[in-house]
Amino acid sequence: MTSFDLRARRTLFWGLMRAQIITLVIVAILTTVLADATAGLFAAWGSAISLIAYAWGGYQVWLHPGNIKPDRMAGAAIRGEAGKVLIMLALFGLTFAEVRLSREFRNVTVLLLGFLLTQIVGWIQVMRLDRRLGAERDGQDD
Repeated sequence: MTSFDLRARRTLFWGLMRAQIITLVIVAILTTVLADATAGLFAAWGSAISLIAYAWGGYQVWLHPGNIKPDRMAGAAIRGEAGKVLIMLALFGLTFAEVRLSREFRNVTVLLLGFLLTQIVGWIQVMRLDRRLGAERDGQDD
């Protein structure tokens, strides 16, 4: 593997994590200011669910030392995606089963809103970084 590939993988992982952490903070603050602290906590938890799941998936695909080998990349992608889905389902399930306040409509709404906004920002960030890194690899400038 070339140093560009390793650098690109780290850039994708840490760029995604930074974007999702920033989104988590902004969503939590805005929700707290516009509603109240309880809603802000639920919005932050929804964002954190996305962040935790993407941290697992991103690590499996981009950073795990054993998964960087070409013959293990497909399996790493499958493990990463499956793990993301299982983590999301488990955290949502535990939240709704164990936290009584999470069953109120307003709290469910801000929880899912925080989750979806963080997901969307993650998708956009990965596309943006992948396009930029692809241009660097090809030697083209946008």
